[in-house]
Amino acid sequence: MPENGVTAVDRALTIIEAYRASTGSLSLKDLAQKTGLNKATILRLIASLERFGYVQKVASGTYALGPTFLDFGSLYQSSFNLSEHVMPVLRTLVEQTGCTAAFWIREGDARVCLFRVETNQGLLASRVKVGHRRPLSMKGGGASVLLAFSAETFESSESTDIAKNHLEVNIGGRVSEISSLAVPVFRVGQELVGAMSVSGPTIDFTDALIAANSQFILTAGKDLTRRLGGNASNYET
Repeated sequence: MPENGVTAVDRALTIIEAYRASTGSLSLKDLAQKTGLNKATILRLIASLERFGYVQKVASGTYALGPTFLDFGSLYQSSFNLSEHVMPVLRTLVEQTGCTAAFWIREGDARVCLFRVETNQGLLASRVKVGHRRPLSMKGGGASVLLAFSAETFESSESTDIAKNHLEVNIGGRVSEISSLAVPVFRVGQELVGAMSVSGPTIDFTDALIAANSQFILTAGKDLTRRLGGNASNYET
């Protein structure tokens, strides 16, 4: 007899929940004891869970959680969870600097704008949107930071300076009328999460503004790195 839609989902989730208190794989008997379901029902539901990668049968004949949970874990870290930390920092940067603030991540040979908060000036509003992708070869502040802290970091004076100072000052480097400041952000294990930048009209980027805004974005990079579990001590110098 077919499972009722809601009942089937509830029972399937009950099987998943059984792994919360487990440190490894579970046998059919274990699952029956933990869920209160009969073995025939468990086998029927596991067939569906296996098909979508939520459960997998291992060599011992027992069942373990499948690789789909790794995908969801990565998605959670890079989108929803990260947003909760990044967006407040970007809003504060806009208030402090008067510039547009953005957060970039690397995808292959491109950088992608993951989060963005606009300034009221409006100059940059039509140029970049969330999800916008640009080749890393199109040098901007964010691109330089992402390259400088990548695994295949090239040994150039530019990347060495960025790695040492944790700051890139880009004056009209990609588009002459737009300049930016950018810093790296790290998570646990000093893994690079992305680059945070503030951008505005080049004409406004005086020495005084660069000095003031450099302190704001370095402090923001340090605080966000600390929130994500990274070592923020390198920002101190």
